[in-house]
Amino acid sequence: MKAMEMINNIFRVLRMKIREDTSRQCSKNVAMSAVVCFAAGIMLIMNIMRHSDMMTVTSVILVGGFAVTGVIAGVFRNARVSSVMMALILTGVFTVFPISGGNEGFAVLWLLLVPLFSISLFGTSIGIGMNIYFTVLILALFYTPLSHHIQDLYTENFLHRFPVLFIADSILAQFVSLTSEYYYKTTRMQAYTDDMTGAYNRKYFMELLNDKDTPGEDLCISVIDVNGLKETNDDQGHAAGDELICTVPMLVKKAFGEDVVIARMGGDEFAVLTHSTREDTEDRLARMKEYADGHKGEMINSVSLSVGTAYVADNGGAAPEELYRTADKLMYQDKAAYYRAHDRRRKQQ
Repeated sequence: MKAMEMINNIFRVLRMKIREDTSRQCSKNVAMSAVVCFAAGIMLIMNIMRHSDMMTVTSVILVGGFAVTGVIAGVFRNARVSSVMMALILTGVFTVFPISGGNEGFAVLWLLLVPLFSISLFGTSIGIGMNIYFTVLILALFYTPLSHHIQDLYTENFLHRFPVLFIADSILAQFVSLTSEYYYKTTRMQAYTDDMTGAYNRKYFMELLNDKDTPGEDLCISVIDVNGLKETNDDQGHAAGDELICTVPMLVKKAFGEDVVIARMGGDEFAVLTHSTREDTEDRLARMKEYADGHKGEMINSVSLSVGTAYVADNGGAAPEELYRTADKLMYQDKAAYYRAHDRRRKQQ
């Protein structure tokens, strides 16, 4: 049972969508472009000397293609385009290598390199996809009737040993890469997660606001603050106050879904970022308040929340940071209204 829980946790972490460090990815792409250009350049010279036309063409594609991807990553700082181009070039060229034959050494070198860097370079999904594709390709070429087309291209020793070597290398490389990815994501999540509530922290949210992919016509930001926290701390102790704060992310996720972006901005204040219609957002916020009113915890019997929501459509296409400040002001207006009503009820009593 514990083993299954551990496996489920590992896959949960690997599936996590975290903000990628664009600078880190660009640096990796530039380094990989330089390595491939250097190695392919040596291979190009050797293939020209050997008069191997097919291998010469693929070498030229590798040198030229990776020179371009290096410029895209290093000069234009576009990691996504650079990574996609690299994946397409490598998939195309490495498909040609085992089919064309001619040089067993180069075929072994390049195909064994695929599993080693595909996951760490392109991410889990693309990397595993490339590994599966090349594993199926090798199995089809060497262990199906298609093998008749390559029997004259390679020695018998190569035909027997290379598929086994490639699959063993692929399994080992994927294990190492996935382990590295797991610890990388774990470290990143720790840096961007609030320890007490499990929500994202202020650092993550502010970086997200500055991300060029965040703006959109349907962007909306909600700021949520707990009402009556001081009274709870004074009357029931800080443990009850902590429980009150920790309840907020749970209520938000219950209303918006587990993948919602919610961050603890400090104290008992949280921010929620969504891309949705006004009707959908208001419906979910209303549902969240219903869940809050009916919440029964270990030490608290209900939760009262003040909310301010700003929609980009209502703010003239305001930048995300400005939208957050607007939502924050609206939250304080809602909180002021709550305490005015709260004071009136207390006076009436």
